[in-house]
Amino acid sequence: MLIKKKQILDFNKCYYPSVDRCIYCGSKEELESEHIIPYALGGKTILPLSTCRNCAKITGLFELLALRGTMAYVRKILKLKSRSNHASVPKTERLIFWKNGKESQIEVPFEEYPTIMYFPIFPSPEYGNEYYKNGIILKDVRTIPFGPKPEEIFRKYRWDKLSLKSKLFNYVAFAKTIAKIGYSYAFAEGHINKINGQPLLLSALLGKIDDIGKWVGTSQKYEVYQNLLHRLAPFEDKEKGLLIIEVQLFAHSHTPIYEVIIGHLN
Repeated sequence: MLIKKKQILDFNKCYYPSVDRCIYCGSKEELESEHIIPYALGGKTILPLSTCRNCAKITGLFELLALRGTMAYVRKILKLKSRSNHASVPKTERLIFWKNGKESQIEVPFEEYPTIMYFPIFPSPEYGNEYYKNGIILKDVRTIPFGPKPEEIFRKYRWDKLSLKSKLFNYVAFAKTIAKIGYSYAFAEGHINKINGQPLLLSALLGKIDDIGKWVGTSQKYEVYQNLLHRLAPFEDKEKGLLIIEVQLFAHSHTPIYEVIIGHLN
């Protein structure tokens, strides 16, 4: 594990000019601003006038699905901004535990509930794999604790065993959200100008083709960036001739790094 201690540019302090066209379909009608990292994940930086209303509805839908369930709990724990003031997260949670061989239940305040976030582990992007068919494969999950750790709850209540229920999590919507973040970042930073032809992942983002697994995957890298909420970085794969954007949500918390293929390098 490599611990990154150096200072990294605060992405939320970046400002970009208006695009004046939809970065997804090219329309110049009914344009809206696009949050590069979703507002619900603490994203403040926008790409002004960069998505049409129709594409915003499409991408907003899978973002909404990805940010439900456990992700909503994590957002509240980290005190990220919420337009609904985290209304979907209950004030208390039920814990199932065992003591002296007997099962019991207790309601605890949300602040005492040990939330475990399951980050999907995908194969590397399947682009170039002749055996790939469609969709995206969930190989494994990485569990990351947020809030109180289970062992802290054991010590407080002196239980023998604890059961934590997993919340709803849509890993396909998560993969599309990662792709959207990577693509809008590439556009904002001008990395999109390094590719030849059209971006490769647009049809998957807009739901026209079920091939998000071609363009999104989990990196073999494992890095922690202290004091950094999210990390975005370009990578030029000279061997394959591809522009790739690395996306790491909650980069300070041992989370996976995801790769998003944008297009063929010039």
